[in-house]
Amino acid sequence: MLELQAAELQRLLRFVSVHVPYYRHGNPAELTPKEQVRERPQDFLADSFPRRALIPWHTSGTTGKPLTIFYSRAAMQKMWALLELYRNHAGVTKDGRRGQFTGKMIVPPEQAPSRKVFWRRDLANHTLLLSSVHLLPENLPYYAAALQRFRPVYLCGYPSCLYVLAEYYRQTGRPAPRLKAALTSAETLLEHQRRAIEETFATRVFDQYGQTEMQSFWYECEAGRMHAHPLAGVTEILRQDGAPAAAGEMGEVVLTGFVNYAMPLVRYRVGDTARFAAEACPCGRAMPVIEEIGGRLDDVVYTRERGFLGRLDPVLKGVRHIVESQIEQESLDVLRIRFVPAPHFLTEDLRMLERNLRARVGRSIHLEFECTDRIPRTAGGKFRFVISRLEQTALKSYASSRG
Repeated sequence: MLELQAAELQRLLRFVSVHVPYYRHGNPAELTPKEQVRERPQDFLADSFPRRALIPWHTSGTTGKPLTIFYSRAAMQKMWALLELYRNHAGVTKDGRRGQFTGKMIVPPEQAPSRKVFWRRDLANHTLLLSSVHLLPENLPYYAAALQRFRPVYLCGYPSCLYVLAEYYRQTGRPAPRLKAALTSAETLLEHQRRAIEETFATRVFDQYGQTEMQSFWYECEAGRMHAHPLAGVTEILRQDGAPAAAGEMGEVVLTGFVNYAMPLVRYRVGDTARFAAEACPCGRAMPVIEEIGGRLDDVVYTRERGFLGRLDPVLKGVRHIVESQIEQESLDVLRIRFVPAPHFLTEDLRMLERNLRARVGRSIHLEFECTDRIPRTAGGKFRFVISRLEQTALKSYASSRG
């Protein structure tokens, strides 16, 4: 595997030095900052791919900063192959019926409350797509009824959503579906979430870590350890001085992906932290083992209309001229949105941000928009996309009383 990885790395370096402007005029051995990819994505597009053949995707990541990535069709095929490998280790396949929580707005916001339909059927992929923004206590019986009719083999998606569903079954005593597996991704999986999901659905949870940029593929094996697949890319974990971190030492994640040659990134600073495990995995695979992922824990807001809402960064998809933003919940009735405008900022950018937010948080909560030249950082210099000022114990008590 290491020989194959080394050969693929040399192939990639030869390719970018000829076809990618950023690396053709620079040194691929240097770290690639995320800000550069965000500000000038065209510099990272390979000139050997016709622009019309590429698939664009817009994301804000976990920082609230918009990012545009372009994929080739071959890259999509490779990523689906890696996902299928991950499913196979969990004992399921793409042909199994799955319930999937997604950040996409799959149900028109004004339609869902009146019809009590919070899902859509994806017939081609044997999937029940479940809304992640309507998980109020009064709506959960409808989710449970839909899952009972659909009879999924496994559930996948945001761990916070699977956890809310698991808590509903536990608190009501309603029989939960018995699943072959639960596959989680896109958020940090917390231990209490894992326990609740596994106990409620009488199954195993398999976590996965990746990026929209397709720079790595980390996934849990049947032994419960997370592996970094060597043929998806090279994973480095670095100290502050740029030296490799020792096993067991937390450091910055730097990635070089092999999947997407249309927009290849070399030594890319993805913005997360992690640490390698000191010992090998009992499953017997010699792939690198990731002991812990840091810097991906999303805060959660709560609204009277929609309940708990995690992973709010999709609200910035399509908003072009905002450098970065931050959502702060001051009370149950107020969300403050700070944003740093880009040079070509338009009022339409703010309107789109408000529309995207309203689609997720509902109409009852008041939105306060604050234009600023800088988003404040924590004492440790970290950026937080979501800040909640609500006292969590009181909030959980309030949410339970509504159920």
